[in-house]
Amino acid sequence: MANPAPAIDSYYRHATLRIRLILLRGVARRFFLNVFNKRYVRESLAHRHGECRRCGVCCHLVANTCGALRFDKDGQSSCRLYTLYRLPNCCSFPIDARDLADRDLVAPDIPCGYSWPERVTRSARGS
Repeated sequence: MANPAPAIDSYYRHATLRIRLILLRGVARRFFLNVFNKRYVRESLAHRHGECRRCGVCCHLVANTCGALRFDKDGQSSCRLYTLYRLPNCCSFPIDARDLADRDLVAPDIPCGYSWPERVTRSARGS
């Protein structure tokens, strides 16, 4: 497997101010959900399917690439702080399909391993 980090870094460096502001809003949104709406987070995660593919894309959703992100020779990412301490945003990402949309702004060609049933996605949006 090729190392996806260069492709992600290249895309992120060329992200527009609009995209960076969307990503920053997403970070704040996830923080407030984790702190003030834990029930929503628990319920949404209960409906989440799949598993982490260790692509490292979610670690690029802050102002820059997370300093704790590492890639091995096979392209698998890991967090050097994983066993010590992880912020709530890291533990629960992605909370819902909206987070996947933010994530896809950074690396649309690298699929996330998580998804939600369409029924849950619609009800979470209030449709």
